[in-house]
Amino acid sequence: MRWGLVPFWDKSEKPKIAPINARAEDAFSKPMFRQSIQKRRALIPADGFYEWRSRPGELKQPFDIHMKDGRPFFFAGIYEEATGIRPASYLLFTTRPNSLMAEIHNRMPAIITGERAQRWIAPGPVSPDQLTEFTEPFRLKKW
Repeated sequence: MRWGLVPFWDKSEKPKIAPINARAEDAFSKPMFRQSIQKRRALIPADGFYEWRSRPGELKQPFDIHMKDGRPFFFAGIYEEATGIRPASYLLFTTRPNSLMAEIHNRMPAIITGERAQRWIAPGPVSPDQLTEFTEPFRLKKW
């Protein structure tokens, strides 16, 4: 799969848009994501991610974010299937930051684990309220 969601309706060889992430709270208002949310939800495995905090001037300080115990986790995402001219593609959802991430950046990936991860990829429709529940900021007690 290629990171950067190419919408199912884009049949061009070189798509003009291929976002790598999307704001979860805006996802249902964007036609490009609606069908994938309902039919092609994905778990994107990770053991950490980087986020950069802006510093005075044009400097940015990188932070390596991972679980306190080092265990892997998933990002909530969606995907589009491969076509004859390109591979399958995906993106991950972002959400508002929890208190730890708020000190670093104003967004964070939607981290999903355990039973919530299993429910995320279960077949069937998802409502806007359910999407909000799935993509709420990760609870710090698990870090």
